Amino acid sequence: MKRQLTLWISALGFSTLFYEQDLGINLFIFAIIAVVVVAIMRTEVFKRKDMCIATFIYLLTSLFVFTNHSALAVFMSFITYIVFAGTISGSKNAIYVQGINGIYQSVVGALHYHMTPKKERKEITPKKKRDYGFIMLTVVLVVGLPIIFATLYSNINPIFEKWIAAIDLSFINLSWVIITVMGYLLLNNITSPASLDLLIDADKNAPQNLISTPISETQEPLLHKEQLLGSLVIGVLNTLIIFFLIVDIWYVTNNSFQHASELSKTVHEGVNALIASIMIAITLILIFFRGNLNFYKKSRRLRILTYVWIILNCVLVIITAYKNYIYITDFGLTYKRIGVGIYLSLCIAGLVTTYLKVAYRKNVLYLVRLNARIVFIVIVMMSSFSWNREIARYNLSHVKRPDLMYLESMRSNHMDLLYAFAKAHPEKFPPTRMEAIIYNYNNYIKKLQNQTWQSKTLQGMKYEKKSSKN
Repeated sequence: MKRQLTLWISALGFSTLFYEQDLGINLFIFAIIAVVVVAIMRTEVFKRKDMCIATFIYLLTSLFVFTNHSALAVFMSFITYIVFAGTISGSKNAIYVQGINGIYQSVVGALHYHMTPKKERKEITPKKKRDYGFIMLTVVLVVGLPIIFATLYSNINPIFEKWIAAIDLSFINLSWVIITVMGYLLLNNITSPASLDLLIDADKNAPQNLISTPISETQEPLLHKEQLLGSLVIGVLNTLIIFFLIVDIWYVTNNSFQHASELSKTVHEGVNALIASIMIAITLILIFFRGNLNFYKKSRRLRILTYVWIILNCVLVIITAYKNYIYITDFGLTYKRIGVGIYLSLCIAGLVTTYLKVAYRKNVLYLVRLNARIVFIVIVMMSSFSWNREIARYNLSHVKRPDLMYLESMRSNHMDLLYAFAKAHPEKFPPTRMEAIIYNYNNYIKKLQNQTWQSKTLQGMKYEKKSSKN
């Protein structure tokens, strides 16, 4: 009974937070409720380190929805909720496996638990003698059947129809009831033991280290040929990349990059080519270092050439990042230029993890799991910023000729910054564009004013504080 009471109280809290509300602080409050409910009913799961980490990241991204209210923060809050739910029943799994298990847990967790044979269940509460299935069936029949028959009888007798029509049920808000039931189901599912055991066990038990097998006399000549071929291929790639780096460094140091189109081509097309070249070369490394060549004593030269290639590619990424930095300082921030920075960071991560794979004789699964975790962490970190506001703030204060049309085209949560800039520099805006900025600014302020406590954001609270002072 305690479990059901906790779930229904939490479900009522869920509907109070989200019924006819925008997303804001309510998402963070619900995250706290979900964590508390799980802590009450599944206390044992918080003894695990991975569960504590998943909980912290989930609470953090939900807090970002309140602090910066970006679409990315909202998206990552849902993603981290799924990972949080998946970690409840699955431990020490890859991030993508936790995500798949989290979806399963959130959708059919309670159903999975009740369909599991009693001998296989892990009881989360003491056994109760009450038959809740019978109670629910009784409620459905006692309430549902009279409604069905009353509807049928009203079609037979006009007087009975008038009596039924006179019953005022307008006080029942069906939408609110549905949201409350959704909250109950959601919390009931994540607190019920459920997992995709086959997937979880397969992922957990999958080896990440390469296993050495005895090298026979017939295999040694083949391994010698492989390491020779690998050394030649990686050696040629190293020679080519050294030549390219010399040319590229000369190009960067002797070019003023006065035209945006020239820098755009250099950065964006260069990044696409860089990513493609790194992916191809990493694939080659995975092919060469796939088996016993990792344990072949005469493969030292190939290893050294591979490490040199990884270092040279890191230098190439740094030079490309410098070009992107010049692009940003001269022409301002945009989402594409931020995206370039993310891609380059992930390239560095990919190169470092490839080094770890070769140096510590790991397999491809290790590479996939580690890189998936890195991508997840990077996106979580990116969701901590309101990039619209950061782009507007940087461009309006650090760029001589900011692209004002680009700033106007972004989402409205930076309109106060653009409006302040327009008031300070009216000569830069034609009358029609000034009217559009004022109109968008007024809509933005109206939206902040209409925020209820459930959908409150940090920006809205700052505006209220500023208004009260004025």
